[in-house]
Amino acid sequence: MNRTKGRGALLLVLASVAGVGCGTQNDTRPAKWSYISTAIVQPSCATANCHSNLSQRSGVKLDEINEGYAQLVGRYFVLPGDVPNSALVALLKGQGSRRMPPDSPLPQDDIDLISTWIGNGAPYDGPGTRPAVVPAASDAGMGN
Repeated sequence: MNRTKGRGALLLVLASVAGVGCGTQNDTRPAKWSYISTAIVQPSCATANCHSNLSQRSGVKLDEINEGYAQLVGRYFVLPGDVPNSALVALLKGQGSRRMPPDSPLPQDDIDLISTWIGNGAPYDGPGTRPAVVPAASDAGMGN
């Protein structure tokens, strides 16, 4: 009889623990460039037809961690600490005439993670030292 009571108590504890997580979705992915670049940007944006070494649409290359960072921050697509004025966020949300990526928009959770990274100052945590972010002459004033 003790075994039955013990099993019932165990089932009650397991049901209580399982119920704690129901209805909540916490994104436990790191809001770090090294993760965002390799898990979101490269597979979604650095494809053969878009921002890869092969095509570099709009002159933007995103298929390497350091180059992608330099392009996004140096060309004012990302304004560290300024999510509302970062052109990347507007493009990802489809605010305006263009959405990126155009064929398959990113899930809102991915956009939120990128926004968190930008809001945290868009720190670089990729390999080597932080790449130089020298803006292209044609990009002066972009995002302001």
